Parts: sequence; structure tokens; C-alpha cells
Amino acid sequence: MATGQSILDLMEVMDRGLQAQSGESGVTLALRAVNASQDYLESILALEPNVFGSTIGTITTAASTESTTFPTGLLRIDRLQYIDPSTSRPGWDLERVGYTGDYYQSQRLAPTLQYNATTTGKPSRYWTDGSKIYWDPLPDGTHTVRWYGFKAANAVTASGTFAYPDIALMPVAAYATKLLRAGKDDDITAVAATGMEVFKPAIDALARFNRDRTPGYDYRYFHSE
Repeated sequence: MATGQSILDLMEVMDRGLQAQSGESGVTLALRAVNASQDYLESILALEPNVFGSTIGTITTAASTESTTFPTGLLRIDRLQYIDPSTSRPGWDLERVGYTGDYYQSQRLAPTLQYNATTTGKPSRYWTDGSKIYWDPLPDGTHTVRWYGFKAANAVTASGTFAYPDIALMPVAAYATKLLRAGKDDDITAVAATGMEVFKPAIDALARFNRDRTPGYDYRYFHSE
């Protein structure tokens, strides 16, 4: 597995004046750039559905409380599942309530999220603003919900393992080097645009693990005159 030093080594190839070996003066600043580069990569990955969504965790509802704090570091929810307390296994998927017009409404013809004293139960639908997760119906007790999604990786250190495949090493190193070279009066918009260009090939590759070609024809009958 690649490490943070693997990225620093690539940066030295791109910038021969960079001193990023152990004990050298440029390591601290270079790692700051690497982590900024990783953050930018993750901001793009978070927009791609089901890419690197292998992280799993749980959140717990509270009785008569309409929302729960959003999981720390989670950048994208791919699925929420109610966990059956009798089996500790998923009971059902929660339906995401989307935004339609001026109302938050499910994709089916179901009512919007509404809470009252008589509508309580186990969560079956949800809506989130990235700060809290709102439940429907209003929870009638403590319930466990499992989330699947994309969570930000830990900060990169020189000796630590890089969290992403080797295909991401070069883009992260290239953008980090670009950040180090940014001058005081450089256009920051142009720097950000460069990041999108650098990361795009890797993102495209990582987003398409399931590749299918056009299915062939299955001839089951033979006709002759």
C-alpha cells in the first residue's frame, strides 16, 4: 500500500527543489498541500453516487425527537437501513424524501414529513440537510439505523497509509504541487479549475468499476425452409 511519503516522492519529481524527505525542511508544508489535495479529491468523490461507499456506521434515534445529528465526517449517504433489534440485521431500507417544488416529498405519492402526537413509530423515511437527519414517522423510541456511504479519510502523514488506490497518487501529488507553487496574486479560481482537470481521469476510472458491454443475442430456435 502507498503511503504519504509515496506522494511526497512524486511531488519531488515534479518540483526538484522541494525537500520532502524525512527530516527535511519542506515536509510539513508539503503535507499540508497533500491534505488539501486529498480534501479536494474527496469533495469530487462525494458527488459521485456509490463511489467508495464502503464505509458503514450506525446512528440512534431518540423518542419524540424528530432529528439526529449527522454522522461526523460522512460526505455522502448511499443507503439507510432500519436494524431489527431482535436479529441485529437490516429490516428495511429507509426511503429518502426528495425536494419537489416548495415541499419535501417522497418519490412516490406519499405525504411530506409531518409530525404530530399520534404519528409515531419506527423510522421508514428520512430527509437530511447534511447537519441533521430528520425521521418519518416521529420516532417512538430508541432505534438503530445503519448508514452506508462515503466518509472522509484520515489526514495523510508521511508514514501513514494512503486511503485511496494508487491511481489517485499522481493526481493528488500533482494538485498538491500546484498548490505549493501558487503565488500570492494567483487566481484561486484557476487553481481550483486545475484540480478538476487533474482529478477527472482518476474519478472517471474509479466511478466505473462495473462495466458491461451490449448483451449478445441468444438464438434458441433454428428455422429452415
